[in-house]
Amino acid sequence: MMLMAHFSPMGVKKVPTRSSVGLILGENVFARLNIPNSVVSAVDGYAVLSESTANASPQRPVVLEKQGYVWVNTGSMVPPPFDSVVMVEDVSRWDDGTVVVYRASPKGQNLRYLGEDVMSNQLLAFEGDQITPQLASLLISAGVLELKAIPKPRILFIPTGEEIVGDDALINGIMKPGDVLESNSILVTGYLERCGYRVDVHSSILSDNVDELRGVLKRAVMDDYHVILISGGSAKGLRDVSAEALKDGLLFRWLLMKPGRPAIGASFDGCPVIVLPGFPSSSLVVLLTVVVPFLNHLSGKPPMTYFESLDIEPWETQLLHRMSSSPGMEEWVKAKVVKMGDQALLWPLGGGSSSLFSLGEADGLACIPSSSVELDKGDKVRFYPLVHLDLARRCLLQGSDDPALQMLAAIAKGKGGEVVVKRTGSMGGVLALARGEAHAATCHILDPDTGIYNDPLIKRLDPHGLWCRTILFYREQGFILARGNPRGVKGIRDLVRDDIRIVNRQPGAGTRILLDHLLEKDGISRDGVKGYNDLCVSHLDAAARVLAGAADVALGVKSAADALGLDFIPIAEEPYELVYHSAYLDHPGIMALMEAALDPKWRSIVDRMGGYRWP
Repeated sequence: MMLMAHFSPMGVKKVPTRSSVGLILGENVFARLNIPNSVVSAVDGYAVLSESTANASPQRPVVLEKQGYVWVNTGSMVPPPFDSVVMVEDVSRWDDGTVVVYRASPKGQNLRYLGEDVMSNQLLAFEGDQITPQLASLLISAGVLELKAIPKPRILFIPTGEEIVGDDALINGIMKPGDVLESNSILVTGYLERCGYRVDVHSSILSDNVDELRGVLKRAVMDDYHVILISGGSAKGLRDVSAEALKDGLLFRWLLMKPGRPAIGASFDGCPVIVLPGFPSSSLVVLLTVVVPFLNHLSGKPPMTYFESLDIEPWETQLLHRMSSSPGMEEWVKAKVVKMGDQALLWPLGGGSSSLFSLGEADGLACIPSSSVELDKGDKVRFYPLVHLDLARRCLLQGSDDPALQMLAAIAKGKGGEVVVKRTGSMGGVLALARGEAHAATCHILDPDTGIYNDPLIKRLDPHGLWCRTILFYREQGFILARGNPRGVKGIRDLVRDDIRIVNRQPGAGTRILLDHLLEKDGISRDGVKGYNDLCVSHLDAAARVLAGAADVALGVKSAADALGLDFIPIAEEPYELVYHSAYLDHPGIMALMEAALDPKWRSIVDRMGGYRWP
């Protein structure tokens, strides 16, 4: 790595031992005191002369007067001339101060002698050792109050960007459309603190101005910062000024890695500077795989990644479905994991490197090597967890989306299980259940020939009747329209008008199956419907497209329209069904899910959402 080749580890300096935990020793360390530094007791009891207890036994106890003993705690000095300690369990003490000893205590019993643990001038630690809390405790006890070590670098994080604003913009009500609250500092400080590095965040967010950035960099160097991290401005846009500010000291620009490719490494007045891409996922990947190893290098440690630094071992997982990767480039993919039987299954999350939601819900990162381009379902993938995972309590629910479903999963989490929802559409959900790739599925699949929901398909997929089925609720499906219905939409035939554009759902979604049935019933060709191939994967996403004016009509549930204040024309009421294999009846996730479905709290929430009816 060019940064490590250009910058050597920091120099050794004297530091107080009490603040040295995590540092690398710059010298061998020797004890200055004996431990213990006198003869001490190894137990709570009475210090005595051994000869005075020589014949003591339970049958013939020995009575000692006050001057014949002294009480000592564990670790207390045993004063001369006493040469033994009787455990408190072997003694009775009378009110007059005499003690009765029931067991002989030979010379040296329960004593620790001078230097028994550590001798003065004994070698305690080697140059290059990392100082752990227990080592620091030993060194202080041995009189080493100061030592030579490689200090941790002082780090400054500088947020930049014309569109980036601080919390005060929201608090004071001055946020404008297009403004983005600064949040990358939380990623940087949080993850680096886990590795033992403290980060100072610059007091202001810099605009996209080269001179302003250079001025802040100069002040940071004068303030003795050892590493400077800049957020944003690393790409090649007109407002990406970091490269221009650092052009005289560029060491690298762009990496063969995704996300995180537009990263920059540079030297500014002799100080290392790393520019993190502005998108959160890109910033995180560069932080974990580039910044952490470099900070470890400066601190005298092996240049380990974040995962190696915290002893996070990769898991061997299998892909739940096929995926592609960029050729010739290492790729880190946000992912979720579930356990089916003895196998951990992984699937990548969408949203791109700018998506905070997918980053927030990710269990960790999957590493796809640069040699891989097309990965098939079942291929092995290395997965690095970022959170604690209890896969034994987690169930995977694939299938139909509904706004009420996430609330159901939230309530199930409070009942001892965890439900992970993968929105694959009704058809995708029941097919995944049939393949053994889900613990449960949700569906509302209309059979066009019979007009019956769910039964015909489920009977074909489950001929032996091993699946358990529960109707969670009935819900209203209809046209979601802009408030006031400005296009005057009345029914299905309006979808072929030249001034109407729809947004559709993904193939296999129950809502799309319903739309196709309605179109076919009225003899309408899909080719005549504008936007038929514009897809989204949730009802709220579809409603948001209508709200934004990207579509005039979306087929979806009433609760999604109500949530965004949109108009709604009812088309059908359909059963929304939960299906799971009987083999999972005692799975903690399924049990929690079924208990949550009967919880009055969830039902009250659904009632307030509108557009639902209980079976």
